[in-house]
Amino acid sequence: MASSPALHPSVRERREPRMSAAALAEYLILRPGGQQNILHDSKYSRPPIISANGEAMRALRTYNRDPRRSQDTLLRVKEALTIKAATPGIRPKAKDEALRCIEVIELFERNENALGLRSMALSEPPNFDAIEINGVMVSIQPDMLVGGGSGRARVGAGILRVAKAPDPSEGKRAETKARRGQIRREMARYMIAMLQLLLDDQDGTLGIPDRNLCFVADVRLAERIGPAADHAVRIRDIRGACTQISKLWASVAPKPGLFEKP
Repeated sequence: MASSPALHPSVRERREPRMSAAALAEYLILRPGGQQNILHDSKYSRPPIISANGEAMRALRTYNRDPRRSQDTLLRVKEALTIKAATPGIRPKAKDEALRCIEVIELFERNENALGLRSMALSEPPNFDAIEINGVMVSIQPDMLVGGGSGRARVGAGILRVAKAPDPSEGKRAETKARRGQIRREMARYMIAMLQLLLDDQDGTLGIPDRNLCFVADVRLAERIGPAADHAVRIRDIRGACTQISKLWASVAPKPGLFEKP
């Protein structure tokens, strides 16, 4: 009897249901075909050789957590990335990533006033464990905490979103740009609901969770997005989606391209 084909060694299979907050948010706004792709890519993944926007995100986190908001922080990183991109013999992917990180930092600088983060008391969050939502482990990693400390202090959390897709600026028609912008806002509102679930799961150790202190700062939209008017409905939607994902997980099969070639 022929043995079943093996997955390529670079492919990681998650036996138990587990998703990132961004993947779950995208799952919630997609139609069934798109949802199936999210499920597949969450169950079977290839770790990236270079973390997308990694150096830009580290710089932006450091900058926004610093009460002084020193421009030198971002300037030094941009200078280092510029030198890196010009290094003779640098691999094309590494050069492209360095240039993308510069683009992200400069986009943030242009949109900083619109994001309105300067007046906020932001701090470094702990590295949170994934939380269980109706049978699915969901990894929610905010980029910063808002307020908090302990006791009766109110606490929120924020996410910096720099991911390009779907990019409103690449739409040729006004309707396309508007639709892509709305997709990003919908994803952000679901991610904010997940931030509240994350903070609720901490049993008050960080303070009293306050959804009005939770936000997604979308650098490409130049908007700081807060909780939706139907925030409670979205939390129910998240729980319902996780129940569905938990039931479907075992039936998700790898695509042919993930198998090791004979």
